[in-house]
Amino acid sequence: MTDGIHLTEYHDKVKQWLADNLTWLKSVDYYPETATALTTPCAFFAVRDWERAERQPMNGQLGVTLSCEILAVLGMADARYQLEVRNAAMAIALKVDGARFGLRVEPAVFVSAEPDAFEPELDEYAVWSIRFNQNVEVGADAFKPEGLTPTTVKVGFSPNLGSVDEDMYEEVVSDV
Repeated sequence: MTDGIHLTEYHDKVKQWLADNLTWLKSVDYYPETATALTTPCAFFAVRDWERAERQPMNGQLGVTLSCEILAVLGMADARYQLEVRNAAMAIALKVDGARFGLRVEPAVFVSAEPDAFEPELDEYAVWSIRFNQNVEVGADAFKPEGLTPTTVKVGFSPNLGSVDEDMYEEVVSDV
């Protein structure tokens, strides 16, 4: 395991974030993990590939840009399914752009949304592909401090010193 992001953790966090933030989805899964009939609307998430990020952290870790895809899948029973799948893709794009998925990563950057006809097992469904990129760091941080890391910072202006005067300090960074 590394100090930076691990792909298993990333997939789990994005999948959970999608389920929590897009509650109208009946299911969210890794793509392609489901071989049975789908309950729609649903979504599939995948990291398609990655490349070296322009900015590197210079701490022994490798900065990479993940190219990610979410497939929005709707049934075709509704006469307006083409409009509905586009609305679903737009809603997903709006939510994903800028998201960090509960991780210490750069915000996601929406790239595109378009109809997806490349998955033959999904031919019975209306499918749109929503693509986004996200910069993450992988590997161990060579400069990670040992021991406890401070979580609260307090500042005082010409204060008296000592614990009896602790209330004269103003908290500027909370431990919450």
